[in-house]
Amino acid sequence: MTDLRRWAPSLTAFAKWLSIQSESAAKMWSRRLNSEHAYHVEGAVAEAVVWDFVMCRCDSARLTDTGGTGGVDFEFVNNGQSFLVEVTNISTDAASEASGMPDKELFNGFYSLLTEKIRSKVRGKFKQVQRQRQQQNHPLLVFVTTLHWNVSSVCIDYRAIEYAMGSPPKITGNYNSATGKVEGDLYQWTDLDRSVFLSPKLILSPDGTPIAQAKFQPISGFLLGGFGLNPREVPVLGGLNPEATFHFDPTILPDIPFCSLHPWPASERIGLKWTITEEQMHRQKQAAAEHRLRVSGHGDLLDSIRDTIDREID
Repeated sequence: MTDLRRWAPSLTAFAKWLSIQSESAAKMWSRRLNSEHAYHVEGAVAEAVVWDFVMCRCDSARLTDTGGTGGVDFEFVNNGQSFLVEVTNISTDAASEASGMPDKELFNGFYSLLTEKIRSKVRGKFKQVQRQRQQQNHPLLVFVTTLHWNVSSVCIDYRAIEYAMGSPPKITGNYNSATGKVEGDLYQWTDLDRSVFLSPKLILSPDGTPIAQAKFQPISGFLLGGFGLNPREVPVLGGLNPEATFHFDPTILPDIPFCSLHPWPASERIGLKWTITEEQMHRQKQAAAEHRLRVSGHGDLLDSIRDTIDREID
């Protein structure tokens, strides 16, 4: 049985909000939350924590799937701009299988990112989203979650998004079959085989240059969140579709790092650009941690540690 205590605040708030939005939807969600099957329970938790996470950053929210209609889950509004969110969860069992790590047990060994799972989860929402596009005129994000503790700790990061955007890079070189040797320097390349939005098949630009081809235009982008951790420590990052029907403006959620393909169209190389770099994010987290220490009355301890470090450096 899934222990729900760590998500209790989100579950309570979402249950109250959902009952106001739609009594039937609230009953269906409650049945899933109390199901004997972990898959359904985790899916219900995912909807609650995503709603809570995004709602804290927006002005208002509306339920767009009133229960069993196959519609998109939520519509959020922030600073007058609306966007849709569809939630999909990678179960703890699936995350364990894909990563090679157990859920909560301490693990010290090799592990894999969830690139293929992310790709399949986002693309798996395409038909559902496509059915709704005639009725919706807003950007849509697919929010991929997992409640897996170890995966949330080490697999939800900048590299995970970059691999999902451009596919994991491979190291290769120019092999001379006559000499049996590699000529020149080794280099990285990607076949785009596991990219969320890009097709492995290149197309020709008007001038005949081979360029990358983006698909799944009804999906504006995706978010990836590791909700197996303490709510304050949950990592959430996003990737944007360069050919989206409705482009998502990342300034709507300014504290979330979004990755885009840049430049676009892409021909000789796949370039990536972040709204918040990894270094900037590290500095922001450090500043937030220091602020919490000072607010809690431990500013003197922080200053003492800094003085000690400065003396050791000198």
